[in-house]
Amino acid sequence: MIRGLTAAAVLLLCGCSGTSAPSAASTTSSSPPTSSEPGVTSPTVPVLASLACSDPIDGGPPPADWQTVLGVVALPASPPSRALQAFDSGDPTVPALFAKTGLLVRAGQAFELEVPTERDNPVAIGWGNALRFRPSARFAVPACPDTLGTGWLAYPGGYWVDVRQCLPLTVRAAGREQQVHIGIGTPCPGQEPPAAP
Repeated sequence: MIRGLTAAAVLLLCGCSGTSAPSAASTTSSSPPTSSEPGVTSPTVPVLASLACSDPIDGGPPPADWQTVLGVVALPASPPSRALQAFDSGDPTVPALFAKTGLLVRAGQAFELEVPTERDNPVAIGWGNALRFRPSARFAVPACPDTLGTGWLAYPGGYWVDVRQCLPLTVRAAGREQQVHIGIGTPCPGQEPPAAP
């Protein structure tokens, strides 16, 4: 039964709605903007944040179109997954656009995710089933216990960017490293565009 719920939960998390980000503000726009507003200073993105393992929203195997990276995390990466929708984050303390998607982590495996830190193109990532968390450029995931007995644990969150882009994301685990690409509001090469809202 949990596996059936996992598919539904992951679909719900895959950016298929314009609901608010789990950050400081809770309002979003129903139509995505083309980019951040000119003349608006982008927020400073914290360097590092960590996942709190407690209270995953679901568990179970990754969706068929997600990529399992280094055996520790499943991501909606290009090209098997389509690009994510990006909506107004509604929060001036984070980058302007938010792409909601769950993070599916393998229980018992520690790893780290990192996005580029460029002053003129702030990007942040973050997941967790907490009332509030601050997205960051690097995100550490500890070896979370398999509290659901499913082998995989799902957490809500996503990606924050100032402009739609094909975002490089680096995964590091047990001395290994792999880079994948996530389409945020626009497809990466060979990837399908975001689904219609």
